[in-house]
Amino acid sequence: MYIGLCIILFFTFANDKGISRLVALPFFLIGMYQLIYIARHSLQIIDNSFPPKTKYEEKTKPFDKFMYYFSSTLLFISLICFIFGGSQYDMTIHGVKLFWIAGAIGIAVAVVVTIILKITAPSVYYDSERRYVVHSGLFVGLFLLAAIIGGFTNRFYADNTKICKSHTIIKKEISGGRSTSYFIYLKFDDNYEERFSIGMRAYDNFNEGEEIEVCIVKGLFGYDYITNFKKIRDW
Repeated sequence: MYIGLCIILFFTFANDKGISRLVALPFFLIGMYQLIYIARHSLQIIDNSFPPKTKYEEKTKPFDKFMYYFSSTLLFISLICFIFGGSQYDMTIHGVKLFWIAGAIGIAVAVVVTIILKITAPSVYYDSERRYVVHSGLFVGLFLLAAIIGGFTNRFYADNTKICKSHTIIKKEISGGRSTSYFIYLKFDDNYEERFSIGMRAYDNFNEGEEIEVCIVKGLFGYDYITNFKKIRDW
């Protein structure tokens, strides 16, 4: 409840201009604290809500041990793929929508696998720690992995036909942190605005309110992917 409230208040003030946008910072920090709290105590929360058959098993079946290490590896691989492959959504129009649709498919697969395991190998979930690792690995891992695969497939198998149109830069933005990121907001024909990540040189070369040429290819799943931005020269 607290996290949901903080998200609403954060986005209410985050898009304001001037000093008033700083009001969003406390809500972001409170929301992150609540999220970290849940993550740290998630094992205890699950055990209290759904008590396991045993806290620790002295003897573990080979398949149960296999699922423990498989889920751990799946989660690790999915996090690596997300870190290095998540940026592909920066150039996908309506990329957030594609991300959640693909992620939802991953969750659906995790639900099916969980049902099969509970029917055919219920002992996988007897041990408290193993149950926690298997659930986390399957649901979080498959969510992230499906999202990355969906974005990669949409881009890699995109139509080779490139269409270039002019679009107006609504605003520019710089995001600080360990590394500086540069963004521009573009407005499309359906009156839809979206943020895209660009390099520092392109950021300095473009101006707010300027029309630039945007080259787009049609993704496999119908989500357009931007190949490059070009400055329209005045002759």
